[in-house]
Order: sequence, then structure tokens, then C-alpha cells
Amino acid sequence: MPRRPLSLPLALAAVACFAATAAGQVTARFGPDGVWTLPEAAWTACLKRNADATGCLASLMQDGGASPQAVAINKLLDGEGYMTAFREAGRVDVAEVTFPLRANSNEVAYLVNGEPPLVSSELDADIPGLAANAQYAAIKKAHPDVMTWPVGEEPRAVEALADGGQGFTFAYALLNGCHACEVLGHVAVSFDFGPDGTFHGQRLVSVDPAP
Repeated sequence: MPRRPLSLPLALAAVACFAATAAGQVTARFGPDGVWTLPEAAWTACLKRNADATGCLASLMQDGGASPQAVAINKLLDGEGYMTAFREAGRVDVAEVTFPLRANSNEVAYLVNGEPPLVSSELDADIPGLAANAQYAAIKKAHPDVMTWPVGEEPRAVEALADGGQGFTFAYALLNGCHACEVLGHVAVSFDFGPDGTFHGQRLVSVDPAP
């Protein structure tokens, strides 16, 4: 089930708690210190003993000495995920998040350190302008069951926008009716942020039919 980006009040509240952690020794900007590695053997053992999987993840982070940043990100993700990689990109950065309990698409890219502090690259609504795109209309005419897989690939581009902000372009597969079905093409979508890091929304970049 695709995750929805956190509401702004919830995200801000969690980051405020994070900023106050460790007597002000950390800031509200996430970075490499937020990366954490799941101890696989301990995770498997905990799941066998405990039906509360999110409780397992929280206890392993606590017992394993996870940083305040790592714990804060886990809380922002409702206890269900953790950051496994971080890449600086400017005012807004890119983090890879792992959701160990998912059946599909365990890895999701998040855009971090903007406003709100975490923006998921997963699609949870229609892509603006997609239905009116001629190439998409042609694909849909030939394949009425076409669907957009909501988890995008790692950003294929980070663009400097005309207003001084950033655009992060992700590619999403167009599938012929199911996750395991034929790939009909890809949709490129940019997640645009202003110069101050405020998220401005999604923008359709292109529709690329499969060869």
C-alpha cells in the first residue's frame, strides 16, 4: 500500500522533538548521521518473539545505539522505516528509506530537509497533467488497464529551477494492469521545491513509451 507523505503539523512536531534531543547538540537538518543499518539476525529473532514489528524496530534502534537523527526519522515514519543512505543535493537533500515489513518496494527515496522535512517520492494521487498528455493517451487507448506504479526509481536528475529552487525528477513505470505485468513505458515527474526548501508540488516532465 503506498505511503502518503506526512502531514505538515505532524512532521514539524517530530522534527521539533528531534532538534531538542541531546540538549541541543544536534540540529533539525538530517544528514549522514541519520543512516542506520538493520541487524538482520536480531531483527529476525525479535519478529519470532514479538508480534509488534514496529516495536521490534524501535527496540533494535535503541539497543543498537542508533543516533538521535536515525531515531527521529524512524518516528517521522510512524516507526515503520529507517534511513539507509543520504545524499547531499543542496537546500533539499535525498535520503533512501527502507521499510522492512513491506511485501513490495521496500526502498523508497525521500526528499529531506525542506518544508515539510520529509517528502516521499511515492505517488499517492494522480500526476498533474498526465491524463491530458498525448503520449499517455495513446498508451491508455492501446492498453486500457495501464497503471502507474507509485514507487519511483532513484532521482534521474536534480535540476536547478529558474526561481533558484530544486526539481528532483523520478521515473515511474507504466504497467499493463499489475505489478508483475508488461512495462509499457515510464512517466518522469519532478518534485519541485522553492529556494527556501518549501515543497511546491509535482510537475509532469515527460511520458516515454517503451521501445
